[in-house]
Amino acid sequence: MKPAEVILSLAAVVSATAYLLASPAVALIGVVLMAYYALARLSFEPRVRVSRRFPARGTEKEPLKAEIHIENDSPIPGVLKIRETSEKAFAKDLRVELKPGERRYVTQTIVPQSKGRVDLKGKAEFEDALGLFKEDVKVEEHGGITVFPSPGSIGEAMKERRQVEALAEAEKALGIGAETLDFEELREFMPGDDIIRVDWKATSRLQTLIVRVFKRETLADVYLLINVAKEFRREMRPGRIDYLVLITSQLTAYFKHFGHAIKVIAYDDSGVVKVIENASDPLKVVLELGLKGERGLPQITPSRLSPKRSSLGRTVSKLRKGTEASGPVAAAMKVESGAYVLMVDDLGLHPGEIIKASRILDRKGAKAVLLYPNPVLFMSKKDLTKEKLETLYRAYRERKEMMKRVIGWIKVIEVGPRDLLPKVVRKL
Repeated sequence: MKPAEVILSLAAVVSATAYLLASPAVALIGVVLMAYYALARLSFEPRVRVSRRFPARGTEKEPLKAEIHIENDSPIPGVLKIRETSEKAFAKDLRVELKPGERRYVTQTIVPQSKGRVDLKGKAEFEDALGLFKEDVKVEEHGGITVFPSPGSIGEAMKERRQVEALAEAEKALGIGAETLDFEELREFMPGDDIIRVDWKATSRLQTLIVRVFKRETLADVYLLINVAKEFRREMRPGRIDYLVLITSQLTAYFKHFGHAIKVIAYDDSGVVKVIENASDPLKVVLELGLKGERGLPQITPSRLSPKRSSLGRTVSKLRKGTEASGPVAAAMKVESGAYVLMVDDLGLHPGEIIKASRILDRKGAKAVLLYPNPVLFMSKKDLTKEKLETLYRAYRERKEMMKRVIGWIKVIEVGPRDLLPKVVRKL
């Protein structure tokens, strides 16, 4: 029960006792209690202002200080209680004793719990010194906090093993051929597999989820559209192994294993570089494309969806290749109708051209998937310094937003350096 309710209840009990006993002294006590309550209630006119300012930037799960300015224009003393209500941040409740007309500056420790834009929501309550009455006070928030991930959390995330098998996901996304009832093989369960395909006997014997794989009804023509421009090539680890070489080898070997006819179309920014018919040998494909590792920093920040090009730029492009079609668009124009297409490219380099290419493929009735090596996933731990963290995180968010826009036109599978087939690499 609140203190004010206690006083009112006590006054009521005393008044009833005075009536029953016909005692003026007891009745006087009841009157004093009621007068005290009425006087305290009339004098409780809180006029308190609370404003809170935060640093513009912070790091996930690392404490920062918020500065709180409090003005008590009330004629009475009291206690101000401030607490944080946002689920995206943790802050210890604050209790400040105020005198009449007092101005105070206090600090509050806040620990952001999530990344991105965090808008804090404080709630304040003022009560008189005796705790009889209380009233909510509005907290004026000045700005929000942009929270970046800590280098430690990113480093730990990069250590985690990626469980998505990108190549199997690509084949499933393309929907190449329908499955028959003819059994082909057993393999380990992968994300996206239907639970009804689990072979429970094999699972019990091997102590890991095993699924049954059935033969496909038809084989298909698979086009690999690969960006071979220098800007696209990524180093996977300090051995300067070109990730593009590995992923090209894997794609060729993977679809060859299932008996699909493979055609490789290599392109760069200026147009189609090379076309390889019947690309069945992974090593031969790599040699014919002449893929070599390239040094240099990748483009982390994505390009604009519709970059402005001057008339001079269009003229130079036309003189160089005889047409204004970009590399992705020129490659898409060489695809046969109704084919299956797997494009390997960085959507951050030229998202607008990838959308144009996907529209051309859609008009041809081709089913297309974009295998997207995100350069942010290829950053080594030594690059995750505090100085570079802000730029890296902003680029990551921009790429995610760009990816959402591109997905509206083509299925996108984001991959990193761990999305490889170790068995294929070892055989090569």
